[in-house]
Amino acid sequence: MAELKIELEHVLGTRHLPSTAATVDEVLAQNGIPRTMVQTYFLRGERMSVIPGWTRLDEVPADVDVVLVRALRNTLFDTILPWAPGPALPAGYGVGFQAIATEPGGRAVRHGTVLDETAAKALVSGEVGEFVEEYAVAERGCVFGVSGGGDSNALAYGLSAALPPEHLTAFTLVFADVMTRAAADRATVLCQDLGIDHRVYSEVDTALLLGMTTSLDQLYSDFSDAFGTEALHFFGTFLILKAARAIGRQSGFTDLAFGYNREDLLAELLFMIMNGRAPLSYPVRQIGEQRIVMPVWKAPKLLLDACHPSFSMENYRERDAHTTRQRSLAFYLGHSLDSVYPSFGTSFLDGASRAFAGHFGELRHYRELDVFVTSDATPERLDRVAAVLRRHFPGEQTA
Repeated sequence: MAELKIELEHVLGTRHLPSTAATVDEVLAQNGIPRTMVQTYFLRGERMSVIPGWTRLDEVPADVDVVLVRALRNTLFDTILPWAPGPALPAGYGVGFQAIATEPGGRAVRHGTVLDETAAKALVSGEVGEFVEEYAVAERGCVFGVSGGGDSNALAYGLSAALPPEHLTAFTLVFADVMTRAAADRATVLCQDLGIDHRVYSEVDTALLLGMTTSLDQLYSDFSDAFGTEALHFFGTFLILKAARAIGRQSGFTDLAFGYNREDLLAELLFMIMNGRAPLSYPVRQIGEQRIVMPVWKAPKLLLDACHPSFSMENYRERDAHTTRQRSLAFYLGHSLDSVYPSFGTSFLDGASRAFAGHFGELRHYRELDVFVTSDATPERLDRVAAVLRRHFPGEQTA
């Protein structure tokens, strides 16, 4: 078995595929080759047999000379994948990013850079500053939720540098696994360091803020009964947005900033398209007289976490482990784009924003409960949601 050759055959010739993997599919993954782009064969002299990619290499028959992986398309792998060793990738403390550069001869070479905490903050702060200027956020005033985790912490750092303090308000909701008291304490420390007005809302405070007739515990109990306990993330998103809108109305600020990152939007975009729906607008989303703004929409999750690594790690350890399979799949696919080819996700988001310009999915105001719903919301779905919310919120509110 030590002499077994695993070869890739394609339009630029035949290459040996080095591997320590257990299966052919794992060999392909190690070399950055999608398994659906190749057919795999056993070669025994002149005889050829097709085999599945999950074939274990330690179970290859002794009379097989070569495991041949044949490209099904005329794909110029050499111009995409770093086949030959390039410059040594840097080591160090920080988050690593890769890029593929093409040399004059057409060979792809992998390059890498490491950003420490200071460099990560500077990069994010620059992106937020450009966003604030482009979309006139400072003039409108801004409310944002801060969780003590990576995305919102990095957003706080950028917003504090880009907006005057009197035009910026941060808040944290404390409720079960949506946001822990420890997360609120981290958010308080961060906002104090940055000079940001920060408000922490207990369960009672939140119920008063939202004008509820019951409690958060009762609302979440009804929500779980209707939609399942794995929908906690959706409950948290609903609660935080509703609180942000209320705080915005109180303060007179009309922009609601969220730390939606590159993979967040890729996951949402892919989910909407694969379900036959037009995506919602980004990086600005109008909801009545207010706007949801996404200043770090181009930043990958890795970069945002690197701005405050210890806070990010603590936040992950406190999170509820449950979520829906559909949500997991969408995020897996979203993260896969940049994993397959560096920065491909950015190109995808930029292209989609141009393609759907003027044709993004619409949000309409459901006045009875002061919520915004997509055009895909059927009467049956609306009735199901309304049946839950009516028990906890008074009738008709103003936007």
